[in-house]
Amino acid sequence: MKNLFLLSLLTIGLFTACKDREPDPNVLPQATQSGKNTAGALVDGKVWVATTEFVYPPGTVCENFGNKTKIVLDLRKIKNMGRNSIDIKIIIENLELNKTYELNQNPVSDFNYAIYTNNEGISYSTQLTSDYTGKIKITRIDLQNQIVSGTFEFKAIDHNGNVVNITDGRFDKKFD
Repeated sequence: MKNLFLLSLLTIGLFTACKDREPDPNVLPQATQSGKNTAGALVDGKVWVATTEFVYPPGTVCENFGNKTKIVLDLRKIKNMGRNSIDIKIIIENLELNKTYELNQNPVSDFNYAIYTNNEGISYSTQLTSDYTGKIKITRIDLQNQIVSGTFEFKAIDHNGNVVNITDGRFDKKFD
């Protein structure tokens, strides 16, 4: 009877240990390229981790049209549509993997920017002035398996002149 009890306890312990764990919101996720649906960055030096899915379409998506690739990243910490999110939208001509592309540096396209919205709903954007820009590097794009991975950073400003620095950003997302 004692052996049966110990075996049951061991079995329960093994199943509990093997269970998928929620990502730690205090640690940036690893920079992966397998569609793990992870994303994070440092916001003014503090860890920010996306922990929920998109709220409204289009969500995260990539598509080709001609020689251009449109990438929309919708990274959210909470499901509230107007708070705690990072949104990056860019159209890249002749996309090359592992090449760094500038955000807010294409005067022809207004679809080339990054926005961080804090928990109070205040938005910081690279769109307000050309002095605030950023970078994005796509390390994997797989349209068949619907995965986009890469890194990003940007400096953005709100309407009152307050600045936010987003650094060490990474994403490994399946399309929504």
